[in-house]
Amino acid sequence: MWYAGFLQSAVQAYPIIWSYAITYGEIAVGLGLIVGCFTGAAAFFGIFMNLNFLLAGTVSVNPIMALLGIGVLLARRVAGYIGLDYWIRPWAMKCCTRR
Repeated sequence: MWYAGFLQSAVQAYPIIWSYAITYGEIAVGLGLIVGCFTGAAAFFGIFMNLNFLLAGTVSVNPIMALLGIGVLLARRVAGYIGLDYWIRPWAMKCCTRR
């Protein structure tokens, strides 16, 4: 009930803005997972998008994708050995902790 109110007041009022936000969000999550860059964040936001699609009433393959996203989120440390996270994570840790 609360989600339907959110969709009617926020999403239906601005359909073009939300269509761009969904498109760019899906592209960012897809690229993040494919190249292995910020894998944990990409998996989290992928799960978040799937949850929103499920709450909106579109079932299709979203439960399966959500479970796969949870698996990737739990394995994000291992994913750091294969993709760009292998090089980006140590660099980001140095930049963020430098004072």
